[in-house]
Amino acid sequence: MDFIVGMMPPRNVFSKVDELLVRFSRLFGTGIKAPLNQLGLLVLSFGIIHAAAFYLTSLLAWIMLWLGFIGVIGVGRAWVSNEKLRTKIARKLSDADPDELPDLRISALLSAIQLFLIIPLLLKSSHEIFDLYRVPEDASLLDWVLLGVDLLFRSILDWSEIYGVKMSSIELDSLGGRHLVMGFLLTIDFILIQGIIRIFEIRRTISEGVSAAVRDPEMAYRLGRRAVSSLLEMLDDTNLTSGECKHVIEALAVLRERSACEPIIMKFQYEDMHTTAVAAMVAIGHLPPLLMALSAENRQTRLGAMTAIRRLADVEAIPSLQSAIIGADSEEREKIVRAFASIGIEAHPHLIEALSDSAKSVQLAALQGLALDSSDTLMLRLIEMTSNHDPDVRVAVVDAMQRFSDGRVVSPLVAALEDEDPRVSRQARRSLDHLESVVARKGTSSDQ
Repeated sequence: MDFIVGMMPPRNVFSKVDELLVRFSRLFGTGIKAPLNQLGLLVLSFGIIHAAAFYLTSLLAWIMLWLGFIGVIGVGRAWVSNEKLRTKIARKLSDADPDELPDLRISALLSAIQLFLIIPLLLKSSHEIFDLYRVPEDASLLDWVLLGVDLLFRSILDWSEIYGVKMSSIELDSLGGRHLVMGFLLTIDFILIQGIIRIFEIRRTISEGVSAAVRDPEMAYRLGRRAVSSLLEMLDDTNLTSGECKHVIEALAVLRERSACEPIIMKFQYEDMHTTAVAAMVAIGHLPPLLMALSAENRQTRLGAMTAIRRLADVEAIPSLQSAIIGADSEEREKIVRAFASIGIEAHPHLIEALSDSAKSVQLAALQGLALDSSDTLMLRLIEMTSNHDPDVRVAVVDAMQRFSDGRVVSPLVAALEDEDPRVSRQARRSLDHLESVVARKGTSSDQ
């Protein structure tokens, strides 16, 4: 086994070590997608390590602190690995969903902050075991913490050496102690450098991806929710062409981003973007902003909201639609009635009420929406409507009456045979023929 490891190229060795660090970091929550659970496990893990440093023996504390130190590095490597995968997704080298990956940015930051306590405690426990430093007799934990601060000041730019700043009274003594300090310095530098490089890489990837999303909305899927803030800024950019703005709207719809609902609804008022914006709101599927838009001052905004609500067919929209129909014009009332129809049986009482509307288009829309209703309430209302002044409405009424196998519909249908409009009389004949065939089939079935 040792021979095989020895034959492995250095790059493969580093890759294996990196993989082990990433796996170890799962003890600190890097494999958890839910942010609160992820951070909760991180804090719990480091809390156990810090508690161990104060309450266990020096040797056990030393072991636990080293595990914490390795954990900090592991979380950092897990973050880098996570971001590299996100970059591959953005560049179409992977088809994974970026929003299914855990976001480790905050975890990486919080774990790096742990070094402010882990390094001083490691120095202290290492000294207690191996006697590495010159420590004054009255030294306290604060002196060890200040020694850790000294190390931080010496990272990247050693300005503390230039200005003669020294926070701690503890002095380096043995060679082993100096090696330990050098290792910590290199670790701090490594974490800082990898963090800075990765932050710039994240910004560049998002910038390039958002720019591409203006031409290809599907690119937003490859960036995930991180692209939302940039896309929202672009949506407010007056320099965008209509086509580019529609692509941004479509990109936000791909992400199903609820925070984008309000700015998308504002685009309802523009004719060239109206259809795209309505489709985007349907794709997002968030009802409350649409219900608020029903009372908007702009008419096109109200019409767009009604269309989107109809396509969502959510029963929770009924009270808002009921309020919106009051005072609305005939076109808006028709759209509201069609929205009621899409919701289903829960909205049928409102459709029956709409049969009394003064506008023919509203009445016809209500009749279409009640196509599957065979209640007595509707039947009696249809009988009343056979005398409606509009022949188009009378045609629709006598057509709807054929689905009621009730003797009470026969008399109005017979009367409709003499209607002045030939379309009504022809439809009345078809409805009566249909009812006769239904009765005949029932008779045949009962005889058998």
